[in-house]
Amino acid sequence: MSPIFFFYANPYQPRSLDAARALFACLQRRGARVLADPWLAGQGVGEGCAFSDLPARVEAIVCFGGDGTLLRAAPLAAEKNTPLAGVHTGRVGFLMPFAADAPDETAEKLTQNACFRSAFPMLEARVEGQRFLCLNDVSLTRGEHPGVIDTAVYADGELVFRPCGDGVVIATPQGSTAYALAAGGPIVTPDVPCLVAVPLSPRELLLRPTVLPLNARITVTALGSARRRLQLALDGQTLLPIEKEVSITLALAQEQTLLLYPDPPRFFHTLRQKQSAWNRQMEE
Repeated sequence: MSPIFFFYANPYQPRSLDAARALFACLQRRGARVLADPWLAGQGVGEGCAFSDLPARVEAIVCFGGDGTLLRAAPLAAEKNTPLAGVHTGRVGFLMPFAADAPDETAEKLTQNACFRSAFPMLEARVEGQRFLCLNDVSLTRGEHPGVIDTAVYADGELVFRPCGDGVVIATPQGSTAYALAAGGPIVTPDVPCLVAVPLSPRELLLRPTVLPLNARITVTALGSARRRLQLALDGQTLLPIEKEVSITLALAQEQTLLLYPDPPRFFHTLRQKQSAWNRQMEE
């Protein structure tokens, strides 16, 4: 039976379409079937299929773009227990280990089941009756309002801290190198079972990033209003305005994100590579 792959791409990344076309041709030559986002299918790449209509048997969801593209795909992929393969056509690409300029090698790895896979914990966020899955982080911030906000973070019912500032971010180990790192949080290797709570620009100078157990039940509270709208961001992709007092509960999700790699993942090697690339971008 022919393997089936689903292509999911960022339409605003100019290189995504070219990379998807190249990998599609390589997979076709190997007898694989490719389903694709309708916009990709409209460009002659694969058979059109809505993400929500994926069949049960899909070998992998192949994402073309930057980390944001993969983060958008992660919740549905986790619910379907389908691995994600990230082809880097964006800027950062921390979660995108497959090279866009090596489609034949990528096709061989995918069709020969020669990829390495890792499972990463996800956060389940519940707010106002809605449930969300997050791979990287959840942040509650002041949004467009210029003033500071008061937030409170509890772990298993005990107050962790109550910062007055720009808000707070709660990150998984995988997300520790994203927003949390930029806000002064620690670098955590993905195999460490923990969460990181980072206050954002707190007025209280002694408040520091705090490492919590992975299975802690976390509550984040804040008071928003129509005049002072706050912003809840889930993996930086889903944004919810908060216009009243809110209580957000975070817990370890039953679902996990499965990521594919062309080679055995080396966290610190990747981190050094990405940091070097970020520094070059600053110099350009």
